[in-house]
Amino acid sequence: MIITYSAITTDGTVVRKRGEFRRIHELLDSVASEGLILLDYSKDNAFNRDKLSDMLLPAIKRVDIIEFCESMSSMLEGGLPLLESLETLRDTTRVKRLRKALDMVISDISGGESFSGALAVHPNVFPDIMVFLTRIGEETGNLQGTLKDTAYHLKRVDDIVSNTKRALAYPIFVFISMTAVLFFWILYVLPKLASVFKDMNLELPLITRTVMSVSAAMRTYWYTMPLALVACIVAFVLARKNSNTRLVLDRIGYRLPVAGRVAKASSLAIFFAYMSMMLGSGLTLTRSFEVMEKTFRNLALREVVGRIKDMTSSGFSLFDACKNTRFFDLFALQIIKVGETTGRLDDRLKYLADTYQEKLERLVDMVGKMLEPMVLGIAGGLFIFIIISLIGPVYDLISKVGG
Repeated sequence: MIITYSAITTDGTVVRKRGEFRRIHELLDSVASEGLILLDYSKDNAFNRDKLSDMLLPAIKRVDIIEFCESMSSMLEGGLPLLESLETLRDTTRVKRLRKALDMVISDISGGESFSGALAVHPNVFPDIMVFLTRIGEETGNLQGTLKDTAYHLKRVDDIVSNTKRALAYPIFVFISMTAVLFFWILYVLPKLASVFKDMNLELPLITRTVMSVSAAMRTYWYTMPLALVACIVAFVLARKNSNTRLVLDRIGYRLPVAGRVAKASSLAIFFAYMSMMLGSGLTLTRSFEVMEKTFRNLALREVVGRIKDMTSSGFSLFDACKNTRFFDLFALQIIKVGETTGRLDDRLKYLADTYQEKLERLVDMVGKMLEPMVLGIAGGLFIFIIISLIGPVYDLISKVGG
C-alpha cells in the first residue's frame, strides 16, 4: 500500500515523504533506519495497480486452507519452527493469493506479531474460525493440534456445502433444460408450422391461435426476455446487498418445499459441527456464539445464533435458548438437554453434527427421486398442451393434402 507520512529529523526539520509499504511496521522500521521520528501518516486510497492485481487474483478455496492447515500441523508436529514452516508453504503453494498473504504473514511475524494476529489481517484468505482456533493453540501451546482440528472441521464443512450444492444442482439443471426446450418449440418449431397453416388457409381453433400469438409475440419482442432476466438478476443482487431484504430472503429459503429441507439440514450440520469443535477446544458458550455470528453468512442463521447468545448470556440453558428460537426440531433439543444434564455437551453436539450430515446426504440422494415425477409431470403437461393445440390443424392439413 502507498503511505504518505510526516517525520521530524534530529535537527527539528519536518519532512514529508511518500512510499510503498506492505505493513505499518515496515514504515516504522524505515523511519527508524533513517534516524527520523514519525509524526503522522495516511494511507493512499487511490486505485492503483496493486489493488487491481489483488482483485484479479483467484479467490481462495476452502480446500486450499484445509491443505495449508494440514501441512502446517504436520511440519510443526515434526519439529520445524513456525517461520520455516510458513516459508516452505509459501515457496511451494501454487495459489497466488495464498502465497501473497503468507509473504505478509511471515513479514508480520518477523516484526513481532503473533501467528493468529498475522492471520487476522487477511480475513479474505483465512476464515475467522481458523484465526480464533489458532489463538487458542498459541495460548495452550498446542498449535499443531488446533491446526489439525481446523483442517478436520473445514473439511467437514466443505463436505456439507458440496452435498448441498449437489442437491440443488439437479433441479436447476432440469429447469434450465425445460426452459431451453420450451423456447426452442415456441421460437423455432411453431413459427414454421404457423407459416404452413397460413399457406394452406386452414381454419385454426382458439387454442392453436393463442399458442401461435404467444409465439409471434415472443419472436417480435425477443429482446425483452434477456433484458428481463438481467433485470431479475440485478434486482436479486441488489436485494441481497440490503441486510433487511437479505434476512427475509434467507428466512424464505428455509421454507421452500425441497430446497428448504436441504438448506436447514446443511445449516444444522454446520452449526453443531462448529459448536462441538469450539467447546471441545475450551471456548465458552458465549465466546463460541460470538465467533459463529461473525462466521455465518446466512443472516437467518446468524439471527438464531444471536438470540441463543443473548439468552445463554442472561443465564438460560442452551436447551431453553435453542427451544425459544423454534429453529431446532424436537430430536436436536432432546440431545442438547441430555448433553447438558450429563456434562458431555461437546460430545452430544458432535453426535448431532454427524446425524444431520447423514440426513443431508440422504436428502441429496432423495432429491432426484422426489423431483423426477414433478419434472416429468410439468414437462409432459407442457408438451401435451402444445400437441393438443397442433393436432387438430395437423390432421386437417393431412386430410387436405390427401384430398
